[in-house]
Amino acid sequence: MFEIGFWEMVMVGVVALIVVGPERLPGLARTAGLWIGKARRMFAEVKADVDRELHLEEIKQSLRQSADLNSLQDAASQMKAIREDLQAEFDDPGPPPGWQPGQVNAPPPPGWTPADSGLATPTVSLQKPEPAPPPAATPVSPESASGAPLSPSPPVETPCPIPTTNNPSSAT
Repeated sequence: MFEIGFWEMVMVGVVALIVVGPERLPGLARTAGLWIGKARRMFAEVKADVDRELHLEEIKQSLRQSADLNSLQDAASQMKAIREDLQAEFDDPGPPPGWQPGQVNAPPPPGWTPADSGLATPTVSLQKPEPAPPPAATPVSPESASGAPLSPSPPVETPCPIPTTNNPSSAT
């Protein structure tokens, strides 16, 4: 702290001996030593408190950094999981060829039978119309052979088949 050398201390001692006197000098030296000891202890305590505060501040700062690192690591792990999910989606080949919405992807387990819902699905049967017989050959009249126009024959009506259904509600 103070740069006091040996000769400066001798000068202070000589001045103190002259001013105080030889009888009270030992008591004054003891009191000065006690005060100096107390001052040193106070400085040491203040220095220890400052060191503790600095050390605590360093610990707090390192905890903050590790907390920041933990949050960064959590965010990084979440990003990695999202990236893996997206990669899995892009690597997925998709539905097999011929797949349609509502179609089962996997075969049913062995021994599985579908539950009968009890609803009868209406079936529609279409009948193919029978071909109409060819018109009967008309005898060639002498008029048609001569090139005279023939009168048109009336059209032949054939019935159109109606599709039938097996729906019991429509049968009345």
